[in-house]
Amino acid sequence: MSDNLCWVKVHHSRSGEVVVAICDSELVGRKLTITGGAKVDVSRAFYCGVLVESEELEKYIKQGTIINILGRKSVEAAIKAGFARREAVIHIDGVPHIQIFL
Repeated sequence: MSDNLCWVKVHHSRSGEVVVAICDSELVGRKLTITGGAKVDVSRAFYCGVLVESEELEKYIKQGTIINILGRKSVEAAIKAGFARREAVIHIDGVPHIQIFL
């Protein structure tokens, strides 16, 4: 099995927003700590829709109006595809994260 796998889940809000949640496969189930002590739960409910190769992420990103991306492979794929700039990446507990509004 490839070590380049990412989870993608598409959420449709009542307001019409399409939120695409993407994370590196190995991050699911982790709890990351934000500065100040708050926790981010990398939950199956939010991220686990379909498991895809990072090279396939572009077609999912194009579906969304709000894109939440967590993890080195996933963030790099978004940057490589031209959806984000490296300067916009933040780190949560050492893990790259970016939000994109399209």
